[in-house]
Amino acid sequence: MTALAHPIAAPDTLRRRAMQALTEAIARALDSASEETLAAIVGAQDAREALAIAPRDLAPPPPERLAAERAARARTAAFRTELAARAGGMYARAELAELLGVTPAAIDKQRQRRQILGVPYGTETRYPAAQFHDGGVVPGLKPVLDALGDMNPWGQLQLLAAPLDGFDAEGSGGAGASILDLLGQGADADTRAALARLAAGWAA
Repeated sequence: MTALAHPIAAPDTLRRRAMQALTEAIARALDSASEETLAAIVGAQDAREALAIAPRDLAPPPPERLAAERAARARTAAFRTELAARAGGMYARAELAELLGVTPAAIDKQRQRRQILGVPYGTETRYPAAQFHDGGVVPGLKPVLDALGDMNPWGQLQLLAAPLDGFDAEGSGGAGASILDLLGQGADADTRAALARLAAGWAA
């Protein structure tokens, strides 16, 4: 499944990360600035001119650092692509709202209440398809998400999609089932409670 909706506005968390990145970049620029550059910043007409002056003496990162950063980003992208596939693909916000018969705003509320899991994709949030079955959320998901708490959403998805020792998926020939597999297959109340306890142990 692919994202069909247009990107939504950047969430507050993305703004905070952008602010942190800009603050760190400005700090590095000031650390390497000459007295002449510092004086030019102080005498700038406005903030835009000061920001344009600040990087004047900033040394570019070494090529090996740039190569390592590109490689790390590529590994992260590949891992997330593989993880999304293991979770049955991803729904965009508008696509999921149509599937569940609710408004996009209702999707946001469900995510905020930990009723469903959304993971960040740039400026939008996407929703692993395996947490939905027969037009609704799989029973038992919320206690698991509550147990995982404020863990990074991609970390949560990694745990939800990981095969578990001692739990076999239907028709898998003995291969371990994930939490999403088990909930999607209609796990009984005892199994759902055991999965929530397992998730709480991971988050501790």
